[in-house]
Amino acid sequence: MVKGVALIEWDVVEGGMIRMKYPDDLEIPENTVQQIEISHNFSSSYIITEEREWNSISFYNEEKELIILLVLDKYDDGADYISVIDEFNKEIETGQKGNQLKEQLKRIYDFSLDVFKTRDEVISKLSNDLASAKIKMNHWEEKFKRIIRSDFLSLKSRLLFLFAVNDSLSLTKIIQSLNVSKEWLEQKLQELQTANLIIFNEENNTFQLNF
Repeated sequence: MVKGVALIEWDVVEGGMIRMKYPDDLEIPENTVQQIEISHNFSSSYIITEEREWNSISFYNEEKELIILLVLDKYDDGADYISVIDEFNKEIETGQKGNQLKEQLKRIYDFSLDVFKTRDEVISKLSNDLASAKIKMNHWEEKFKRIIRSDFLSLKSRLLFLFAVNDSLSLTKIIQSLNVSKEWLEQKLQELQTANLIIFNEENNTFQLNF
Protein backbone atom coordinates (compact mmCIF):
# COMPACT_ATOMS: atom_id res chain seq x y z
CA MET A 1 0.00 0.00 0.00
CA VAL A 2 1.24 3.51 -0.82
CA LYS A 3 2.42 5.30 2.34
CA GLY A 4 3.00 8.59 0.56
CA VAL A 5 4.17 10.43 -2.54
CA ALA A 6 6.93 12.99 -2.98
CA LEU A 7 8.49 15.08 -5.73
CA ILE A 8 12.28 15.37 -5.71
CA GLU A 9 14.15 18.02 -7.66
CA TRP A 10 17.85 18.71 -8.22
CA ASP A 11 19.66 21.65 -6.67
CA VAL A 12 23.25 22.38 -7.73
CA VAL A 13 24.20 23.17 -4.14
CA GLU A 14 22.08 20.83 -2.03
CA GLY A 15 21.70 17.93 -4.48
CA GLY A 16 18.39 16.10 -4.33
CA MET A 17 15.68 18.07 -2.50
CA ILE A 18 12.08 17.28 -1.65
CA ARG A 19 9.93 19.85 -3.44
CA MET A 20 6.55 18.52 -2.32
CA LYS A 21 5.18 15.54 -0.44
CA TYR A 22 1.90 14.07 0.73
CA PRO A 23 0.98 13.38 3.47
CA ASP A 24 2.89 16.26 5.01
CA ASP A 25 4.25 14.05 7.80
CA LEU A 26 5.72 11.53 5.34
CA GLU A 27 9.27 10.71 6.49
CA ILE A 28 11.96 10.36 3.81
CA PRO A 29 15.58 10.07 5.02
CA GLU A 30 17.95 12.59 3.47
CA ASN A 31 20.43 9.90 2.43
CA THR A 32 17.61 8.05 0.65
CA VAL A 33 16.70 11.19 -1.29
CA GLN A 34 20.32 11.57 -2.45
CA GLN A 35 20.62 7.88 -3.30
CA ILE A 36 17.49 7.94 -5.46
CA GLU A 37 18.57 11.15 -7.20
CA ILE A 38 21.97 9.66 -8.05
CA SER A 39 20.45 6.33 -9.16
CA HIS A 40 18.24 8.01 -11.77
CA ASN A 41 21.22 10.00 -13.11
CA PHE A 42 18.87 12.44 -14.89
CA SER A 43 17.48 9.76 -17.21
CA SER A 44 13.86 8.66 -17.63
CA SER A 45 13.55 5.39 -15.71
CA TYR A 46 11.69 3.44 -13.05
CA ILE A 47 13.75 2.46 -10.03
CA ILE A 48 12.63 0.17 -7.20
CA THR A 49 14.58 0.77 -3.99
CA GLU A 50 14.41 -1.95 -1.33
CA GLU A 51 16.42 -1.72 1.83
CA ARG A 52 16.06 -2.94 5.39
CA GLU A 53 13.72 -0.17 6.50
CA TRP A 54 12.79 1.29 3.13
CA ASN A 55 10.73 0.32 0.08
CA SER A 56 9.84 2.61 -2.82
CA ILE A 57 9.43 3.01 -6.55
CA SER A 58 10.41 6.19 -8.37
CA PHE A 59 10.29 7.65 -11.86
CA TYR A 60 12.33 10.48 -13.36
CA ASN A 61 10.53 12.91 -15.67
CA GLU A 62 13.23 14.34 -17.89
CA GLU A 63 11.15 17.21 -19.27
CA LYS A 64 10.11 18.49 -15.84
CA GLU A 65 13.40 17.42 -14.21
CA LEU A 66 11.49 15.87 -11.33
CA ILE A 67 11.53 12.50 -9.61
CA ILE A 68 8.16 11.09 -8.57
CA LEU A 69 8.62 8.93 -5.50
CA LEU A 70 6.09 6.47 -4.07
CA VAL A 71 6.90 5.27 -0.56
CA LEU A 72 5.55 1.74 -0.04
CA ASP A 73 4.95 -0.69 2.77
CA LYS A 74 7.84 -3.03 3.53
CA TYR A 75 6.49 -6.11 1.72
CA ASP A 76 4.94 -4.39 -1.31
CA ASP A 77 6.18 -5.25 -4.79
CA GLY A 78 7.17 -1.98 -6.44
CA ALA A 79 6.34 -3.36 -9.90
CA ASP A 80 2.67 -3.48 -8.88
CA TYR A 81 2.67 0.30 -8.54
CA ILE A 82 3.99 1.33 -11.96
CA SER A 83 0.46 2.19 -13.12
CA VAL A 84 -0.01 4.36 -10.02
CA ILE A 85 3.23 6.25 -10.56
CA ASP A 86 2.22 6.76 -14.20
CA GLU A 87 -0.94 8.51 -13.00
CA PHE A 88 1.14 10.84 -10.85
CA ASN A 89 3.40 11.50 -13.82
CA LYS A 90 0.39 12.53 -15.95
CA GLU A 91 -0.40 15.22 -13.39
CA ILE A 92 3.19 16.44 -13.53
CA GLU A 93 2.90 16.69 -17.30
CA THR A 94 -0.11 19.03 -17.03
CA GLY A 95 2.18 21.73 -15.67
CA GLN A 96 0.15 22.33 -12.52
CA LYS A 97 2.07 23.78 -9.60
CA GLY A 98 1.68 24.66 -5.95
CA ASN A 99 -1.59 23.85 -4.21
CA GLN A 100 -3.28 22.68 -7.42
CA LEU A 101 -0.62 20.07 -8.01
CA LYS A 102 -0.68 18.99 -4.37
CA GLU A 103 -4.46 18.53 -4.51
CA GLN A 104 -4.06 16.26 -7.54
CA LEU A 105 -1.35 14.27 -5.79
CA LYS A 106 -3.68 13.88 -2.79
CA ARG A 107 -6.53 12.74 -5.07
CA ILE A 108 -4.44 10.05 -6.78
CA TYR A 109 -2.90 9.02 -3.46
CA ASP A 110 -6.36 8.51 -1.93
CA PHE A 111 -7.52 6.65 -5.04
CA SER A 112 -4.52 4.30 -4.91
CA LEU A 113 -5.32 3.50 -1.27
CA ASP A 114 -8.88 2.57 -2.19
CA VAL A 115 -7.77 0.42 -5.15
CA PHE A 116 -5.21 -1.59 -3.24
CA LYS A 117 -7.40 -1.85 -0.17
CA THR A 118 -10.10 -3.39 -2.37
CA ARG A 119 -7.52 -5.70 -3.97
CA ASP A 120 -6.28 -6.87 -0.56
CA GLU A 121 -9.85 -7.46 0.60
CA VAL A 122 -10.58 -9.56 -2.51
CA ILE A 123 -7.39 -11.59 -2.02
CA SER A 124 -8.24 -12.10 1.65
CA LYS A 125 -11.76 -13.26 0.80
CA LEU A 126 -10.47 -15.66 -1.86
CA SER A 127 -7.94 -17.06 0.61
CA ASN A 128 -10.64 -17.58 3.23
CA ASP A 129 -12.96 -19.20 0.68
CA LEU A 130 -10.17 -21.51 -0.47
CA ALA A 131 -9.33 -22.49 3.10
CA SER A 132 -13.01 -23.18 3.78
CA ALA A 133 -13.28 -25.28 0.60
CA LYS A 134 -10.22 -27.32 1.61
CA ILE A 135 -11.71 -27.99 5.04
CA LYS A 136 -14.98 -29.15 3.47
CA MET A 137 -13.08 -31.32 0.99
CA ASN A 138 -11.12 -32.93 3.83
CA HIS A 139 -14.37 -33.64 5.68
CA TRP A 140 -15.83 -35.32 2.59
CA GLU A 141 -12.68 -37.36 2.08
CA GLU A 142 -12.84 -38.58 5.66
CA LYS A 143 -16.50 -39.53 5.20
CA PHE A 144 -15.72 -41.43 2.01
CA LYS A 145 -12.82 -43.22 3.70
CA ARG A 146 -15.13 -44.27 6.52
CA ILE A 147 -17.55 -45.72 3.94
CA ILE A 148 -14.72 -47.42 2.04
CA ARG A 149 -13.53 -49.18 5.21
CA SER A 150 -17.05 -50.37 5.97
CA ASP A 151 -17.95 -54.05 5.45
CA PHE A 152 -21.61 -53.27 4.79
CA LEU A 153 -21.11 -52.28 1.15
CA SER A 154 -20.24 -54.55 -1.73
CA LEU A 155 -16.66 -54.51 -2.95
CA LYS A 156 -17.65 -52.76 -6.20
CA SER A 157 -19.39 -49.99 -4.26
CA ARG A 158 -16.36 -49.51 -2.05
CA LEU A 159 -14.15 -49.40 -5.13
CA LEU A 160 -16.25 -46.66 -6.68
CA PHE A 161 -16.07 -44.59 -3.49
CA LEU A 162 -12.30 -45.11 -3.46
CA PHE A 163 -11.94 -43.88 -7.03
CA ALA A 164 -14.19 -40.92 -6.23
CA VAL A 165 -11.61 -39.51 -3.79
CA ASN A 166 -8.50 -40.45 -5.77
CA ASP A 167 -7.52 -39.43 -9.28
CA SER A 168 -5.89 -42.78 -10.00
CA LEU A 169 -4.79 -45.86 -8.09
CA SER A 170 -2.47 -48.76 -8.74
CA LEU A 171 -3.56 -52.32 -8.03
CA THR A 172 -1.17 -52.48 -5.08
CA LYS A 173 -2.58 -49.29 -3.58
CA ILE A 174 -6.16 -50.55 -3.94
CA ILE A 175 -5.29 -53.81 -2.19
CA GLN A 176 -3.72 -51.86 0.69
CA SER A 177 -6.75 -49.58 0.98
CA LEU A 178 -9.40 -52.30 0.92
CA ASN A 179 -7.49 -55.24 2.40
CA VAL A 180 -8.85 -57.82 -0.06
CA SER A 181 -7.28 -60.63 -2.07
CA LYS A 182 -5.74 -59.84 -5.44
CA GLU A 183 -7.80 -62.42 -7.30
CA TRP A 184 -11.13 -61.20 -5.91
CA LEU A 185 -10.18 -57.58 -6.55
CA GLU A 186 -9.10 -58.19 -10.15
CA GLN A 187 -12.47 -59.84 -10.88
CA LYS A 188 -14.42 -56.85 -9.54
CA LEU A 189 -12.19 -54.37 -11.35
CA GLN A 190 -12.83 -56.23 -14.59
CA GLU A 191 -16.58 -56.05 -13.99
CA LEU A 192 -16.35 -52.27 -13.45
CA GLN A 193 -14.30 -51.92 -16.63
CA THR A 194 -16.85 -53.94 -18.60
CA ALA A 195 -19.55 -51.60 -17.29
CA ASN A 196 -17.42 -48.63 -18.44
CA LEU A 197 -17.33 -47.23 -14.90
CA ILE A 198 -13.54 -47.30 -14.66
CA ILE A 199 -10.65 -47.39 -17.12
CA PHE A 200 -7.10 -48.70 -16.94
CA ASN A 201 -4.23 -46.37 -17.83
CA GLU A 202 -1.52 -48.50 -19.43
CA GLU A 203 1.08 -45.72 -19.31
CA ASN A 204 1.28 -45.67 -15.52
CA ASN A 205 -0.53 -48.94 -14.69
CA THR A 206 -3.33 -47.32 -12.71
CA PHE A 207 -7.13 -47.44 -12.60
CA GLN A 208 -9.38 -44.39 -12.54
CA LEU A 209 -13.02 -43.41 -12.91
CA ASN A 210 -14.22 -43.19 -16.49
CA PHE A 211 -15.19 -39.57 -16.00
